[in-house]
Amino acid sequence: MPDAQAETGEISQALNSGKHTTTNTRWYWVQPLDGDSQRGALIDSPGFQEFGLHHIEPTRLAECMPDLRQYLGQCKFYNCTHLHEPGCAVLAQVAAEGSGGTISERRHRIYAQLFEELSQQRW
Repeated sequence: MPDAQAETGEISQALNSGKHTTTNTRWYWVQPLDGDSQRGALIDSPGFQEFGLHHIEPTRLAECMPDLRQYLGQCKFYNCTHLHEPGCAVLAQVAAEGSGGTISERRHRIYAQLFEELSQQRW
């Protein structure tokens, strides 16, 4: 983030990772790259080296995404994964993206990637 004006340090040759320079938490807005109207955020916080979503069951992931959550319970199957099932209300919104659908293909792709990652064996 070129405009962040954040202090940076050298890369540790021994660990092949950055050295800590963050002394307080800071929130940065990230502008979308591909015309998506929703921007993201990046949080730089001292002491954090990793962040994960592994505490979320893959079948509960859609509940954590407000744009998908609003369609839960409207699918043909009660155990819909919103990835390939016929009669899926989420996929219907993705398919209608250009004509009133509220979920972009990009956003659904992120959901699918996270779903796959969370479905992997953890140990």
